[in-house]
Order: sequence, then C-alpha cells, then structure tokens
Amino acid sequence: MREIYIMLSQLGTLVSKSIRLYTKAKYNHASISVDPQVKEFYSFARRVRYFPLIAGFIREVLNEGMFKYYPETECVIYALPVEDETYQKTVRLLDRYRTDAMKFKYNFLGFFGVVLNKAFEVENRHTCSEFVAIVLHEAGIYTFPKPLPLVRPDDIPVIPGLRKLFEGKMADFRPEYFPSGVTCRE
Repeated sequence: MREIYIMLSQLGTLVSKSIRLYTKAKYNHASISVDPQVKEFYSFARRVRYFPLIAGFIREVLNEGMFKYYPETECVIYALPVEDETYQKTVRLLDRYRTDAMKFKYNFLGFFGVVLNKAFEVENRHTCSEFVAIVLHEAGIYTFPKPLPLVRPDDIPVIPGLRKLFEGKMADFRPEYFPSGVTCRE
C-alpha cells in the first residue's frame, strides 16, 4: 500500500477571499501529491504572482511560491491509501501533465460554471478541484457523483478512506505531524 495526498488550502489573495465570500467554504483551493515527503503538490492556479489570469497546471511546494507570500495560509492535508498499482497509475497521470505543463490552462469558463451549476468541459483546461477529481477518477480511486467540472474543494473531504494528517497554518506544518514511517517510504 502507498498513499497519495490531497491538500485543501485558503490563501490570502483577493481572488481567494472573493471565492470564500461566495462559497462560504473554509478552503477554496485543491492540490494533489504523490510525494512521500508530502511537500510537492500539483494543481491548476495562477502562474504569475500578480496576475491571476495567467494560470494553468502548476507545481506547488509547501511554504514556497505563492504560499511563501501568504504565511497565514490555512490548509488541511489528507492521506489516502491506495494499492501500489493505483499509486503508479496516479504517478503516470501526473507525469502526463508535468511532461507538457504549458499546454494545460486554467478553466475560467469552468470556474464560472460552478457558480451557474453548469458543467463546462474544455480540453486541456481545468480548475484546481476539477483537476484533482480527474486524477482520482482516471486512476480509479474515486468518482464524484456529479460532473467533474462541478467538483469543488469542499466536496473532497467526503472521499471514503481519507485520513486527515494536518490542519492549520501551512507555515506550522512539520513532518513530525505524521505517524511514524509515513514520510520515509520510497
């Protein structure tokens, strides 16, 4: 058995605060990881700090990049045990995105589709939670009971088998929060 990790977070950007005002959800951003050190995640979000419209597939590192500029970022990190074969399939799916990262853009139409409750699927474009939902679905881990473009970060905690590893300020995250052995598997 291996584990994949899902992080939900709330940055202090104007965009994040606006989304929170609308959704009333504690967390409005979703990321996924296969990193045994639980430090490197993948998602869809802004690529340029001061310009949220330049957005797409990104690599996120805890307490670096945008997270570094917002040390008050709140997050929750979940672990999800999966079979080795499923873990490898998840790695391959993420590799597909990493290999050609610049071809993948943010699905702004999908973002507004969530507001309108209308699924807008656009090839090679995703929202953060749609991306996490796609990876989970394509790896055979979990399929949400709604169209994937309508999945929101606050839908993710219902996934069976999720185990909360950490919740609080991202800057307070330390590996010792994890049970013995979780961060040292290869």
